[in-house]
Amino acid sequence: MADTEKLHFKIVLGGTYWKKVPVYSILVNDTVVIDKQSITSASGETDTVEFDYEATEGPCILKIRLENKDNSDTVQNDDKTAIVKDLLLSIKGLEVDEIDLGSLLHTKSIFTGDDPARPVLDNCIDLGWNGTWSMQCESPFYIWLLENL
Repeated sequence: MADTEKLHFKIVLGGTYWKKVPVYSILVNDTVVIDKQSITSASGETDTVEFDYEATEGPCILKIRLENKDNSDTVQNDDKTAIVKDLLLSIKGLEVDEIDLGSLLHTKSIFTGDDPARPVLDNCIDLGWNGTWSMQCESPFYIWLLENL
């Protein structure tokens, strides 16, 4: 039987919006932890989401999905040189077992849009189209953390 460890995740999310709020899902190892939850804070403010996950030894992949953006959520100025209104989901912070992962949020993550024509982005914490931000760590977590700091 594989060894397991209980990990406590604390994720700070922010939403930028003007007509509808961002809707997100959170998965760990493709198990849905939070399904299609709406941001509850005002635009530009943050929500904190916390949960525990029993991780087995080996890869542990955290995924955060933006679920509900469509083309009408982005408004450009008249000459199409700037965005004046938008819907974004931003990952503002991530703690695992009360340890702030800081820059690992950027350096160990990728963002993949649902549209295969979109590029895969590194160092992206502002989700501007429907897709999945993902970060892989390992269990045991503390050994992975020491190796990646």
